[in-house]
Amino acid sequence: MEIRRIDSAYKERIIEIFSMSFEYFEPEESEYFFSDPSLWDYVWGAFDRERLVAAYISYKYLAKIRNRIFECRYVEAVATLPEYRNGGITRKILLRDIEEAKDRGVHFIMLDPFKHDFYVKLGFGLGFESLEYTFDYSLLSGDLEEDNLKLVSGKLFEKDEMRELISQTRKTLWETSRYTEAIEIDACSQEIFHRKDLFGAVAIDDRGLSHGMMIYGKKERKMVIESFAFIDLAGLYALKRFLLNHRDQIATFEMRKMPPDFPVELLFHSRWQAGRELKIMDASSRMVRVLDPLPVVSRLIDTSPSESVVLKIKDRLLPENNVKIAIGNGKAEISEAVEDFEIEISDLATLLTGRLSPMRLWRLGKLRVGPWKNIPWGISEPPGKVRILESIFPGVITHNAI
Repeated sequence: MEIRRIDSAYKERIIEIFSMSFEYFEPEESEYFFSDPSLWDYVWGAFDRERLVAAYISYKYLAKIRNRIFECRYVEAVATLPEYRNGGITRKILLRDIEEAKDRGVHFIMLDPFKHDFYVKLGFGLGFESLEYTFDYSLLSGDLEEDNLKLVSGKLFEKDEMRELISQTRKTLWETSRYTEAIEIDACSQEIFHRKDLFGAVAIDDRGLSHGMMIYGKKERKMVIESFAFIDLAGLYALKRFLLNHRDQIATFEMRKMPPDFPVELLFHSRWQAGRELKIMDASSRMVRVLDPLPVVSRLIDTSPSESVVLKIKDRLLPENNVKIAIGNGKAEISEAVEDFEIEISDLATLLTGRLSPMRLWRLGKLRVGPWKNIPWGISEPPGKVRILESIFPGVITHNAI
């Protein structure tokens, strides 16, 4: 089996493999995606002689982690013909992509997995949080604060005004948001403007500046909101006003990719009324793989704590990452000292993004020291070293905003 980079000359073959692998894949809807030149920088194929039997698409991706910008790789799709599955092809291609990414100074690979457990074994951890809301119109509260904003709405397909407003809002969110914002290649970020079923709504002030936006579709009295973001509370109330204006057209709503600290109190009057309820589902999916722990840890630590902790990292895929890192006193460095904790590379990802705090990881037995199976639950005091690590890597609210 030969693994090598491929270009757009293999587009039709890749589409065929994806069509055989994913029942939800629609070739017609993906035409823009596959035709964009930005897609083809990091596409890999596996060949049985000269027959393409597996395809792997990744691309350059900028992401904010703890408000620091990192260049990452994002794995968009991986597919193998049925008769060639379970032969380790995905693992082989991933290792080639990792090798090239590391050579270019990339420290993270991210993906939304088809098989979660499979990617945990390859060192990926669930790095960000996302919720999904489903609710009846009657649960929206009718009280509105004065927002003094203008709402502009319309279809996204071939509409320059909506394209500009949405792009402007995304730029503002990238510059100001404390969530995990990201910048994708054009093939992904511009794809929404080529979907005929999507609409946009943007709240702007008298200077034309965006304060909030939503992207949504409508069908059979249901509104599915793909993206809902606001710069300030005025933007939130303006978008809420837009939802309330659909009393006669929409019966139910579904809001996707919502942050864990979304102010539900400002949108709903209650979570249950007359048999109707607000359903909140954990929809977290974005997984993160650390490629080179030391430089990443060095950039993400809080440098103020004066005490240190030694972490022993276990990486079953990349043996060069099996190191001990002393963290504290404003720096991180390779150490030969006795470790305070041992952690899998997949769990290190959740620690670094802030999705799970050191305290939580310790209670889950993921930050191991001594007889980890006997870790007391409940209100018991954690070891002092856990508290030190908590001060170096405090838990933060994470949210995959793309």
